[in-house]
Amino acid sequence: MVSVVAVASHAGVSPATVSRVLAGRVPVAAETRQRVLEAIEALGYRPNEVARSLRAGRGRAVALVTGDIEQGINAALAKNVQSELEALGLDLLLFNMGHREDRLHHFLERAPSLGLRGLLLTSPHVLDMGKLMPIVERAAKSGVDIVSVGQDLSSFGISSIVHDNTGGARQAMSHLVARSCTPIAFLGRIETSAIGRARFEGYRSALLGHGHEIDPALVWDIAEGYRADAGYQATSDALAKGVQFRAVLAASDELALGAMAAAADRGLAVPDDVAFVGFGGLSWGTYSRPSMTTVALDADAAARAIGEIFGEIREGGGVPLGRRVIPTKLVLRQSA
Repeated sequence: MVSVVAVASHAGVSPATVSRVLAGRVPVAAETRQRVLEAIEALGYRPNEVARSLRAGRGRAVALVTGDIEQGINAALAKNVQSELEALGLDLLLFNMGHREDRLHHFLERAPSLGLRGLLLTSPHVLDMGKLMPIVERAAKSGVDIVSVGQDLSSFGISSIVHDNTGGARQAMSHLVARSCTPIAFLGRIETSAIGRARFEGYRSALLGHGHEIDPALVWDIAEGYRADAGYQATSDALAKGVQFRAVLAASDELALGAMAAAADRGLAVPDDVAFVGFGGLSWGTYSRPSMTTVALDADAAARAIGEIFGEIREGGGVPLGRRVIPTKLVLRQSA
């Protein structure tokens, strides 16, 4: 890799002069500037953007830190966020936690040295905020603007963009109750997922609101696994135990897909014997058979909100405190 020192030697000037030419903010004699530019062209020098950002004290990269990049909603979010940031002259950096909070801690500790402009935290997990907040505060003081996307952390002073998970679950439950698809099971992570808890709250409050009791046998809190395999296992276990249910509200489309497969393997017809509703609105749900009814999340609206926040920051403002709530939408298909 060609260095500034090599360019300076080739042009017969000091490294400081090369830096002034690259920065473009300090006048340099036209002849000297031309020699430096010719040396840059001859050697194929490319500036180190991270190093330049650190010298300027403000980078142009925003990191999207996700709990699990394989989850479909995170891929959709990354695609839309990249477009929003590019319009602001910013770059997107992806970091996958892999469901490990210690990885988040390590990344936050490194964020200032990476010259990040901002950090988007999309983890659904219940976080140890006592341990996390000192690291977040140090990063923020170093100029890293932090926004939570998906989980509401506004009570900790972290600006949050959240979907109406509780309201979306209530809407799905009201639809199932209206179709007489009771009893209804809930399938998802509750103990370890803040977003799962919000969706379970919608399930719980809707059942009680319609005059139904909460049956612990119908609350399937996933302890292991995250996608279709976990949904398949939980539903298979319930069927093997003889648990009676006419519908399942799953906390993700992936879990719902596995649950539908378990029902089909038991000879049950969907939705005649059991109806299923997922969460996420992933595009492949249109092409499953039966096609999947889902509570759709608006990744494009979330990305626009992110773009608005970083646009405000670019204009000289700070990160706006509080939260923005993005509506969800029940998309009716064959499974319910």
